[in-house]
Amino acid sequence: MAAAAPGFASTFGYRLKVPLALTAVALVSGILVAATTYMLVDRHVETNAEAETQRLAGTLARALAQPVLRDDVWQAFQMLRAATQPAQGAAAAQAVQVVAIDVNGQVFASPSPRVHPLGQHLSGLPEPLAQAARRVLESSPPAPARVAVAETGMLVLAAPIIGEEDALLGVVLASHPRALTDAQRAAVIRQLVVLGAVAVLVVALAGGAIGLRMTAPLARLREVMQAAPRRGVGQAAATRQELDPVCARSDEVGELGRSFAAMMDQIAAQQELERHMLEAERMASIGQLTAGIAHEVNNPLGGMLAAIENRRLRGGVDEATARTLALLERGLRQVHDTVQALLNEARSERHPLTAADLRDLELLLRPEAEHARCGLHWQVALPQADLAAVPVRQVMLNLTLNAIAAAGRNGEVKVWSQETPDAWQVWVGNTGVPLDAAKLSALAQGSERSAEGRLGLGLWITARILHTLDGSLRLAPAEAPLSTVLVAAFGLPPDLVPAPSVPGSDKT
Repeated sequence: MAAAAPGFASTFGYRLKVPLALTAVALVSGILVAATTYMLVDRHVETNAEAETQRLAGTLARALAQPVLRDDVWQAFQMLRAATQPAQGAAAAQAVQVVAIDVNGQVFASPSPRVHPLGQHLSGLPEPLAQAARRVLESSPPAPARVAVAETGMLVLAAPIIGEEDALLGVVLASHPRALTDAQRAAVIRQLVVLGAVAVLVVALAGGAIGLRMTAPLARLREVMQAAPRRGVGQAAATRQELDPVCARSDEVGELGRSFAAMMDQIAAQQELERHMLEAERMASIGQLTAGIAHEVNNPLGGMLAAIENRRLRGGVDEATARTLALLERGLRQVHDTVQALLNEARSERHPLTAADLRDLELLLRPEAEHARCGLHWQVALPQADLAAVPVRQVMLNLTLNAIAAAGRNGEVKVWSQETPDAWQVWVGNTGVPLDAAKLSALAQGSERSAEGRLGLGLWITARILHTLDGSLRLAPAEAPLSTVLVAAFGLPPDLVPAPSVPGSDKT
């Protein structure tokens, strides 16, 4: 049974525990308030009963002085009866019981002669009445007396009847229930139970509503946390949007939501980085494979070009054969140049950027543009300062391929360069769908896919390369017909900043 208790308790989530806890607190609070109210009412009734009884006994003691001196029993009876007449509808047990005793200890007057007949000695009275009367009669000077009976809850107050020259004429005995009677107690308890039940019900409903409202963010966070492992990386934005109301809170629940959101961002960034690394590794493998294929293609190309040259050297070539050999040679040399450019692009050794590197890039990019039926305008001049060829070619290749893909069918792509005292800039523009700064930032950070569903790895790699070269990638204002213009600025170290140009010092 002890082992089953935690499992039973765990079946109740916070959405039930919090309202139940608030209801239990309301119930306990209601019971404590009802008990406190009952005790305060009982104490208040006791205090009021004693004060009223004492006031009644003192008033009757002063009023009965003359009837006792004149031995006017009838007048005394009328006074006592008028003072003790119960209110209409009041129970007889709740009325004050009064008895007047003369100085000899005998009953002088009573509103209930059958209960306390005239002339009855105080020894025949109930013990609390007799005890209170003796205390007054035996005191000197005469003083009031008080007797409380714990068993019956009755209170007896005795007031001396004082005549002229402070002579003791008798005693007025007044008895009253000390606190609530059984009937009063039952009525009070019944009212407290009804009012307490209503109050507890209202508080329980309010507590349940408040509890559900308080636990709603926790329930939402729980649903998101349970659904997160089943969602892919592409749904991270939707998950963050669902967490925004929880993260906006300023309490501990909001702090927990923000911590979970930060953890999700870190996991998503790590997963995205892994994807980038896998794709980069794949591209590196393709580059190595391309280099190997280029070498294998160059060998038969060289043989075929040598065969064409040998045929010419042997002579006896007619005009038709010469045209055929020229056509074959041009085609083979075009294939050779393309493969050579591809081989140069796959090489990773460091060397300064040359005009041949720029020509190789144009040679590689034009077939891609023609395949996409896109116009390519190439106006790139070699920078005066020496820049590493491999990263520059990679940046230009990525930006131009992205521009060709963005321009699409019948589009236009323009690539040109500008040189400033501290940077060499490559401007790449296209006539496709305009690209805004937010989209560029997301693609450069690798956190958003391109329109074709790719990860935008080209811009991500471009941004990383430019960062390592102290450069930058930015979006420039576009002029018609171009809709998007990206500027890749390659920073020039201080020792590579070109000096003022001197005639005859330009590179060719």
